[in-house]
Amino acid sequence: MTGKHGIPELPLRCLRVSRKILGPRRRPDTSEAIAHRPEVTRRSKLQLNAPWNLARISQGHARNDGLRRYRYDATAGSGTYVYLVDSGINFSHAEFSGRAFRGANFVLGSPDDAESGHGTHIAGIVGGKTYGVAKSCTMISVKVVSKIGRSNMLWIRQGINWATNDAIAKGIADRSVINVSAGGLYNASVNFAVKNATDAGITVVVAAGNHAAFAGAFSPASADTAITVAASGPDDCRAPFSNYGPCVDMFAPGAHIASAWNYVDSGMKYESGTSAAAAHVTGLAAYFISSENLRGFKAVRERILGASLNGVITDTRYSSNRLAYNDNRVS
Repeated sequence: MTGKHGIPELPLRCLRVSRKILGPRRRPDTSEAIAHRPEVTRRSKLQLNAPWNLARISQGHARNDGLRRYRYDATAGSGTYVYLVDSGINFSHAEFSGRAFRGANFVLGSPDDAESGHGTHIAGIVGGKTYGVAKSCTMISVKVVSKIGRSNMLWIRQGINWATNDAIAKGIADRSVINVSAGGLYNASVNFAVKNATDAGITVVVAAGNHAAFAGAFSPASADTAITVAASGPDDCRAPFSNYGPCVDMFAPGAHIASAWNYVDSGMKYESGTSAAAAHVTGLAAYFISSENLRGFKAVRERILGASLNGVITDTRYSSNRLAYNDNRVS
């Protein structure tokens, strides 16, 4: 069975299960319970010489800076849909293997294609084959940022609303994630658009912002139902530029992050920002939806926050002290 864009919708979970676990009577409703038992080994992959940020989100508390390995479940976000509300994507970039598609464009007078590298960089972190967390997800571009990095709350709200309506119309809302890296000062209508999306079952992940200020003064960072992500560095310290405060739900790597870039189809660049941090959590949302067959915003949010590492970030400045982790109990 294939989805709207020709990508398989139903991920295949491969389990190696002993007869002792299954027992003589095999009920059709036990596959999910079995999948999460410690005796079960799920199929996994290991990326060697991975970027530091991917290694960090799969290392757990026992960080080993000398091992650049990213261990992840082989489902890798397959059957999930990520809407990137950003500056557009270089759809032909080698990182995306035909998994990035045009969605909508709200930048007046701007072509649908990416004119700046920001959106391509974020897409690479979410789902690139080298730089990505969820290497098999489908990504849809919703362009709200201009060539020179300008946006406004109208475009952002329109972008979120379009993504919500598109996912609902295609029947994929509970397998979809909206990533919003653009933002501005507090705006109730943008926050309401986020609520509409999560009410529909869509997980929404947003950047905390790069002003070294309280994130609650900005939107959509202040949206109650969004997962708001601040940036950390290789030292597990809050990045100096990152916004902070009680509305920050968690941290993720956001300093000196390697990912795809726009200008050539094999381009790469290092960038820093809470946009990059949010992209890691967006990738994790797709990852958990796929690997654990999660459905709906509440289940995905609970899983991401529940898997996160507590108490490892320094200088949180009243933010929730959680670091993104893919909980890779695989072999």
